[in-house]
Amino acid sequence: MAIQRAIGYWLVELDRLISKRFDEDLAAGELSRRHWQMLHSLADGPQRADDLRDALAAFWTHDSEWSSELADVTDRGWVADDAGMLALTETGRGTHDQAWVRIRERRRRMVEGITDEQYTETVRVLQRMAENMAGAPSAGQPTGTPARSIG
Repeated sequence: MAIQRAIGYWLVELDRLISKRFDEDLAAGELSRRHWQMLHSLADGPQRADDLRDALAAFWTHDSEWSSELADVTDRGWVADDAGMLALTETGRGTHDQAWVRIRERRRRMVEGITDEQYTETVRVLQRMAENMAGAPSAGQPTGTPARSIG
């Protein structure tokens, strides 16, 4: 009998595969995931450094990463920092656009066989689950809803 995997397994497995595949795609352009997140966030136009840092805060493992990653993208000539206002340089735009071709294709392949409605609903459900967990009572406190397998 095949093991039935619950949502926890699939979330971890998907995260692992997304990280692995996207890292491979980005490495082709000598980019890290953090580089990509910064460049892609600036692709639509300049942003205040504080706003960008806050928008990407969930991805930093340590507070010191922001400073070192920002220094790295500016040292590589991809991002200009004008008194705390960050913008892609021409080189940064080219680096972003080349990586975007690979990332867009990876994203397309990731959702093959999934309708727009299914994708939207999946994101909505995951968002709701995260919101529920953010405000979850401690274990042992009744919630009035029967538990489902979340393994």
